[in-house]
Amino acid sequence: MTNTPPPDETDSGVPEWAKVIPGLDPAVEGVVDRLHLASRYLERLAAECAAPQGLSSADYEILARLYWVGPPHQLTPTQLAAGTLSPATTITSRLERLQKAGLIIRSVSGNDRRSTPAELTAEGQRIFLSVVTEQARREREAISPLGPTELAELEHLLRRLMFVLEQSLGPAPRRARLAEEAAPRRK
Repeated sequence: MTNTPPPDETDSGVPEWAKVIPGLDPAVEGVVDRLHLASRYLERLAAECAAPQGLSSADYEILARLYWVGPPHQLTPTQLAAGTLSPATTITSRLERLQKAGLIIRSVSGNDRRSTPAELTAEGQRIFLSVVTEQARREREAISPLGPTELAELEHLLRRLMFVLEQSLGPAPRRARLAEEAAPRRK
């Protein structure tokens, strides 16, 4: 790294934690703490981008899963629960909110709402693309001070970290894959 940034809160916190937590590795904790904080920054940015459209982060996640699954942009509540890493009990009320807003449609088939697919409407697709485009712009703007070389280095190191974590902890809980795995097999 060419420019050493000034000390941050992690620099002062980790040595204090190491004094009271036996076996704590300050180098590992520094990385883990910064990754957690970076994730929170990005989650907050995503929520800020969704809010002007009247969406919560959870609503946005549902639209994202429906969009990324591809045409006909349709998933059941069970699939959406798996794909958003949310409890199934919360999905129905979120779907009702999104349906009232005209962002999804649901065709009632029987009494079991858990099996009634939600389908992204044209307006839902438009709103999702608007939010994700703004989110990508703001992420690019926030990270741009790194520059192309540092960004490539960071991407390489994070890819390496993901490989190491997958080897020791198993596959990452990828939302699209979880939604697809929850889908009934089509013949």
